[in-house]
Amino acid sequence: MSITTPATVGRTPTRVGPIFIAVYAFAMFGIWMAINLPASVTLALRISEIDPAGKTTSYSIAAGVGTLTAVLANPFFGRLSDRTRSRFGRRRPWIVVGLVGTSLGAAVIAFSNTFPMLLLGWVLMQAFVNAAIAATLAIVADRVPDSQQGLVGSLSGAAASASMVIGVFFIQAFPTSILAQIGLPVAMALVFASALLVLFKDDAPAAEPLPPFSVRQFFGSFFVNPRQERDFSWLILALFLLSCGFGVVATYTVYLLQDQIGVPEADLANAITTAYVIPGLVAFVIGPIAGWVGDRLGRRKPLLLMSALSGVAGMVVIATSASVGQFLIGVTLVTGVSAGIMMGTYIAFGIATMRDKLASARNLGVVNIALTLPFSVVPFITPALLAVGGGTANYVALVLFGAVLTLLGALPLLGIRSTR
Repeated sequence: MSITTPATVGRTPTRVGPIFIAVYAFAMFGIWMAINLPASVTLALRISEIDPAGKTTSYSIAAGVGTLTAVLANPFFGRLSDRTRSRFGRRRPWIVVGLVGTSLGAAVIAFSNTFPMLLLGWVLMQAFVNAAIAATLAIVADRVPDSQQGLVGSLSGAAASASMVIGVFFIQAFPTSILAQIGLPVAMALVFASALLVLFKDDAPAAEPLPPFSVRQFFGSFFVNPRQERDFSWLILALFLLSCGFGVVATYTVYLLQDQIGVPEADLANAITTAYVIPGLVAFVIGPIAGWVGDRLGRRKPLLLMSALSGVAGMVVIATSASVGQFLIGVTLVTGVSAGIMMGTYIAFGIATMRDKLASARNLGVVNIALTLPFSVVPFITPALLAVGGGTANYVALVLFGAVLTLLGALPLLGIRSTR
């Protein structure tokens, strides 16, 4: 493995070997496990216990506030990582800080018995896990050559999918232990990320000179100038709209099964497990394939177009579902096929369209805003969509709204000119 120094940051790196790729994949798996399982299942179940009567409202608040925290934390910590001149490098210190803070937030949630305390722990988890995510994703731009960025970048998405597949079995194995449900994923993150820290010894500090970290720099962490970053901005808009559809399905899978499909309480745990395991396995397989195909063809745009169309088809199936079987087909198309393709291509696509490669952590943090902001916005507008028509909650309107936004997400891709 070649040594990267401040003088060589930004130069084309050498190819990475299978050991590095495997360790990186496991590190991403652990980090995503730490946040995805509580975000998708544990948090909803915990809120159902604490506030059963107002669970949808409380969950919307927790999901919205937590995701907004992630939206702000990822590019902010990414900017700090890009500027860090520690002798340990610029990525590794923030992976450590992120995982320590994530562990603290998980402990608060595990021992909470009120919704405000749970919300505090969730905000801590979302803030600090995104410090680790921002620094770890930037390693792809720092250390991986263009010809491998699709494959290695796709491992983040594959790891996220695998984390849900494995994570739901924690729910089955420890159905009444919140400490195990939220603590074991964090423990896995600590173990696997530690291996990456040991292997990535050539992490380089930021190059000099560095401008002062002013108020303008702080707020500049959260957006890009469309005039200066035209193609990057189009990609961000496309990812935002695509993620709106994913956000509807992924965030409300539990309640769709409970309230739209009417799964009996005795069968709910198995239905939830199946609804995450099957799409997760599909996304786990499709993500790296999409990344590899993108590397081989040198084209990312057609893959994201396929992602959008698959997502729309899946949401139409979900909206018309009256059985668990049909629902599983729809959710597999959305969070399996569509999300798998997107997660397999977005990192390499983002690196290809960004102009400033030395600010890769911050730039990928802005991409993360596009991916996560919908999970904050959607819960706040969901009550209005569920109220359409009056009477019982209108989940059909909610899911079709996501389908329309996903379809619109294909349009900005047509404006990207610098890469195919």
